[in-house]
Amino acid sequence: MRNSIAFGWRVAVRTTLLQIGVTVVVALIASMYGVWIGLATLTGGAIIAVGNWLFAMRLFGRGVAPARDALRSAYAAEVLKWFWLCLALTLAIAVLKLPFAGLIAGVLAAQFSFWIALIAIR
Repeated sequence: MRNSIAFGWRVAVRTTLLQIGVTVVVALIASMYGVWIGLATLTGGAIIAVGNWLFAMRLFGRGVAPARDALRSAYAAEVLKWFWLCLALTLAIAVLKLPFAGLIAGVLAAQFSFWIALIAIR
């Protein structure tokens, strides 16, 4: 039988590392089209990876807890992740004015690698 908290941490670490690795590779490829595109791609992927890491920290950070507290942690983790995503994407688009195509390429690369990791890591 697996320890669900320890297993959750392992999955969170592996998926985050995979997201970062895929983001770096995609950013290097995108940088062939320009430094700003590569930087935007790296930023987009980092935003997603950090969001998923924040989710895992909030969800698994308390350790073993009663079911009601675990459910509240899951809801709070999701709210934290969405708050982070909205804030970071707003800053990247409106304040830093990063190229949108590169930013979305990084977001998509990191998110697809997350989904693939959840299927592959068991």
